[in-house]
Amino acid sequence: MTLLSARSLVRLLNTVEPVEDLPDATGIAFDSRRVRPGDAFFALPGESGHGIAFADDAVARGAAFVVSDRPHRRGLLVDDARGAILALGRAARDRLAGPVVGITGSAGKTTTKALLAAALPGRATPGNMNTHFAIASALVSAAMQDANLPPDAQGAPLVLELGIDRPGEMAELLALTRPDHALLTTIGASHTQALGDVAGVAREKALLLERTPGVKVVGATAALHLDAATLATTVVVAVVGKGAPLPPEFAGAAASAVGSAEELPGGRTALRWRDAGDTGAMVLPWPGRAMAQNALAAVATATRLGSSQKGAWERVAQAKLEHGRLERHELEGLTLIDDSYNSNPASLAEALEVLRAAPAPRAAFLGDMRELGGLDRESHLRAGEATLGLDLVVAVGPSSMALLETNPAAVHAPDAAAACAHLERVPRGATLLVKGSRGVGMERVAEAARARASAGAWRTPGRTLEGGASC
Repeated sequence: MTLLSARSLVRLLNTVEPVEDLPDATGIAFDSRRVRPGDAFFALPGESGHGIAFADDAVARGAAFVVSDRPHRRGLLVDDARGAILALGRAARDRLAGPVVGITGSAGKTTTKALLAAALPGRATPGNMNTHFAIASALVSAAMQDANLPPDAQGAPLVLELGIDRPGEMAELLALTRPDHALLTTIGASHTQALGDVAGVAREKALLLERTPGVKVVGATAALHLDAATLATTVVVAVVGKGAPLPPEFAGAAASAVGSAEELPGGRTALRWRDAGDTGAMVLPWPGRAMAQNALAAVATATRLGSSQKGAWERVAQAKLEHGRLERHELEGLTLIDDSYNSNPASLAEALEVLRAAPAPRAAFLGDMRELGGLDRESHLRAGEATLGLDLVVAVGPSSMALLETNPAAVHAPDAAAACAHLERVPRGATLLVKGSRGVGMERVAEAARARASAGAWRTPGRTLEGGASC
């Protein structure tokens, strides 16, 4: 009896026998638009409606059956549909033979997840799917994959990205995933609207290391927030920029992996590293010290889980990263750094470091950093200070008005659509950084920049496209 047979779910969820003979499911979905043939569709209650309204659409797309707290002709009726997904995720976790690695952090966790999955090699949650239901779905998918393999082929590592935005959420995710190993990238001001301050962020994210029994790796700045007992069982990773002294061994840590990074032409980074007596050098196909540290953290984790240094580094260099994360595009007359997926003070600092390493002229279109609560104004004032000296700064959104107080040379646009008009001001040959929180929609500015480059906007000095810029 498979994990996703109707009768298995009846037993697991303590519900009634199905009213008709339902086929076994091969996966799960909780968005009818993403249903694949054979999925069990979980129709969940929402803030503005109920998923049962989309159950017929899910069945039409090939869903094997529906699980909901509302009745359906091809459904299993449960008391709590949300709890049913989590119960299924926990049951799937019980079936996994291979190690589970949890990754969290205020910045870099999606990228580091992809790098670690490559380094091991292993499986990972897709994209930035890091919430309870998405993680439960990933656990189910992994368990179903293993069930279809011979016993000696099961056990590939599973890397899970754990995202939190409120107190208590990390404990909930740990109860669901029970990671064997852990990696914490950074700690900074993110989701402080609910978490309060950086100390609140640290308390939540450090739980991943405190409650994980196996290999534990942490970025150097995040290590400053750990208590002595946790630090003593954790590997600290640090990468400095060119010319800076190599960090010493970290006092009190279980071990350390350290390196130095140098920007190379074409958005590459040369990394020299030292870890547990081994030394080496690697040219990475991405820009920036933060990316180099993410890569070193991934390899430091993978090698402690049995991968060879050589193999891990080779696979990391070939890793496919998510779009909109320090993604560099060499366009005609313009270099675009598309970091538009999200923003907070920690990731903004990393992106501006990459921008400042590029030759002048330099331009930055920066959208609001959201969910900062009481740290909102202070964070945007500091962002203005951090952009002083750039050739063009466009602040986008209401909170970003504060940038103009500390960088009077900046200009303001109320939203992403209005910001596109300022692309005409970007000098020919510039490096352009586009960044902002997800809700601001800064990907529209990045897309407009690519379109203008294709149309030849920066091909010759002083050329202006008819009709200006729009997105």
